[in-house]
Amino acid sequence: MRRWFNIALVNFGIAAILGCVLRAIYIWEIPFMRFKPLLNAHSHVAMLGWAFIAMVVFLLQDETEKGPSRKSNILLAVAQIAVVGMLIGFPVQSYGTFTIAVSVLHMLAGYWLGIQVWKATRTWRANGSRLLVRMAVILMFLSTIGTWALGPIISGGGFGTELYYWSIQFYLHFQLNGWFWFGALALWSRWAETHGARHVLDRFTIRLWLVSVVLTFALAIAWSEHHWTVYAVNSIGVVLQLWAGWRTAKAILKAQKMLQDKAPLWAWRCVTYSLIGMGLKVLMQAAVAIPQVAIMAFTVRNFVIGFIHLNTLGAISMMLFAMALVRGWFVSTSMTARVGLSLFTAGMLLSEAVLFLQGLLFWVGYGMIPGYYGIILGVSVLIPAGVVTLLVHGVQRVKLNKLQS
Repeated sequence: MRRWFNIALVNFGIAAILGCVLRAIYIWEIPFMRFKPLLNAHSHVAMLGWAFIAMVVFLLQDETEKGPSRKSNILLAVAQIAVVGMLIGFPVQSYGTFTIAVSVLHMLAGYWLGIQVWKATRTWRANGSRLLVRMAVILMFLSTIGTWALGPIISGGGFGTELYYWSIQFYLHFQLNGWFWFGALALWSRWAETHGARHVLDRFTIRLWLVSVVLTFALAIAWSEHHWTVYAVNSIGVVLQLWAGWRTAKAILKAQKMLQDKAPLWAWRCVTYSLIGMGLKVLMQAAVAIPQVAIMAFTVRNFVIGFIHLNTLGAISMMLFAMALVRGWFVSTSMTARVGLSLFTAGMLLSEAVLFLQGLLFWVGYGMIPGYYGIILGVSVLIPAGVVTLLVHGVQRVKLNKLQS
């Protein structure tokens, strides 16, 4: 399991470096680097190479006594091969026959891994972590409808239409706010349950999350459909999401008081950052329920990028780091681990601050922050630096364990 987590960290480091290259393109002309194809490689490797593989590895922890079964290891290998294919293919041809083929290969492997996760979590607590896993897997399967729909849409001449972009948003929405977020909550709930907490999240809170995720998809289509019913549906979803977020925060803080001595301080810090990321995400979605704010959010690209990174780097990645800490894959007493976590956290917080500040200044008509591209690149470099440092620490831990055994 640790080996696969380290592989996922490698993917994360590569995606983070690509992100910095994308920032650098605005400053220097880099030969043979095209922005949009490189952006596709960055986003696919980050989501499918880091978040997906790391999430599945943690969810498969109880599949066998030694971790993932032989079948799951083969499926993880197939998924990783597909990620490498995306990493190589997207910068060369962007979307084409090869990149579509490896994307479909990853999706098919993902289906089978979802089934493996479903089976591996049969012994988890029915009204808590197991229910969250069930919801996560279902939402992962549901999200792929958006991907499958792209073929018929494009073949029917619908490339670039509203329906085309709705399909992409459908996939991203139910991946980020469904599969990954429910999976993160399931991992935390499972850990808390195995250490004495009865129910971290009750069924009512989980259902609130589910209904809110479905309804807030309206936000993804509000950019093109400025109808009051779209905003009304999204507003109802946002209210439910605020309620679910409040109940979740209270439940996790209550569990934290009970289990304070069961996890290292740095794990609690990562959980706290994850909760803050979740809370800010929910508050932003609540603000976007106001039509004037929605227009601002859709027309200023900095807000879109900042929102996506808040979800992936803040809420999801921080929870995955917390899981690595409670399992001993990261050891918080190690200076290397502390430096890695500190660099990553600083890079995440500073880049978010710069993105949202610049977006706000664009909206009020101030213009560009002097030296903006250099500043955003400088703070963004901290993210891959942190990930690579954590990877070095993870490899050191594997070598140390081999020597001790």
